[in-house]
Amino acid sequence: MDCAECALHVQRALEKLPGVYQAQVYLAAEKAVVQLDPSRVTLPLISRAVSGAGYSVTMDVGKGAVAPGSRSSRLPSPVLGLYAGLFTLVLLIVIVGEWMGLFAYINDLLPFWLGALLVLAAGSPLFLKVIKAALHRQVLSHTLMSLGVLAALLVGEWVTALVVIFFMNVGDYTERYTAGRARSALKDLAQLTPRRVRVERDGSEVEIPV
Repeated sequence: MDCAECALHVQRALEKLPGVYQAQVYLAAEKAVVQLDPSRVTLPLISRAVSGAGYSVTMDVGKGAVAPGSRSSRLPSPVLGLYAGLFTLVLLIVIVGEWMGLFAYINDLLPFWLGALLVLAAGSPLFLKVIKAALHRQVLSHTLMSLGVLAALLVGEWVTALVVIFFMNVGDYTERYTAGRARSALKDLAQLTPRRVRVERDGSEVEIPV
C-alpha cells in the first residue's frame, strides 16, 4: 500500500467479510486490526480478501518480536546527495537535449519500435502496478504519469517517455525507502513498550507481565 486510499480499499474488503464487525487498516505500520467472530472468519479468509483487493498479506501469528534498531524515516545524507546529483544530471540532459536537439537526434537515430520496447522494459513494473490498481478502480500516484508516458509515445517522443519513466522509478524507490524506514521506526518504538508492570495487591507491590 502506498496511499491512504489503498489502505481504505483494503479496509472495505475486510469489512465486507461475513463475521467481521470492524476493521482498521494502518498504512504506515502495514497492519490491520480486525474485530471478528472466529467461528465465521479464518485467517486464510482474511488473506483472500486482501488478495482480492489487489494486495498481498503476510501473517505471522503469535510472533510479535521485531529486531530492534535505531532507524529513522529521514534519508541519509549520502542518499540525498546521490538523488541531488541524479536530478541535476537529468535536468542538465533535458536542458541540453532540448536546446541542442539531442533528444530529437536520439529519437530519430533509433527506430520507434526499439525505443518503445525500451520504454516498456524500463516502466513495466510501474505500468503493471497502475493496471492492477485500475482493475480495482483505484488511482495511484503514477497513474497520471503513465498517461503522460503514453501520450509521449503516441506522438513518437519515446526519449521523453523514457525520461519520465526514470523520474517515476526514482520516485517509487524513494517512496518505498522512506515508507520502509518509517515502518521500522514505528516497530522500534513499539518495542519500547514495557513488558512487565508493578501493581499493588494487598498492600504490597508485585511485578507481573503486562
